[in-house]
Amino acid sequence: MDFQILPNWGKRLGLFIFFISFFLVGGDPFMDGFKGVPSGTHHFVKDFLGNTLFSVFDVLPLVGLLIYMFSKEKVEDDYIKLIRLQSYQFAVILLLIVALSIFLFNVDYEVSLDMVLSLFMILFLVIFYFKKRAHS
Repeated sequence: MDFQILPNWGKRLGLFIFFISFFLVGGDPFMDGFKGVPSGTHHFVKDFLGNTLFSVFDVLPLVGLLIYMFSKEKVEDDYIKLIRLQSYQFAVILLLIVALSIFLFNVDYEVSLDMVLSLFMILFLVIFYFKKRAHS
């Protein structure tokens, strides 16, 4: 699989976008629970930015992970490409098994698209990390 379109510095950019937007988006519901306020009643970032711009922030963690995934490693050889492909395959198979088991045990369970995409990207990155560490 030869689809890395970003250089290695894209990894730092992707992580930066992911963490900053993750704390902006996830910080408000966390603080609601910490303060004992019912969830969804008050959001500082949402009130400050408005609904339209806040919906852009909902997508930014996924964009950050995507930039990280499409960035090259420092040493990009054929074995790293093979590990990347195996990680994609294993992440897809594992996600399909999880989705099938959730559907079999609870048909009424609804999953949002951002939850599935986030789970896939994080699962791929974890599998890729451990496979790469085993190679080193």
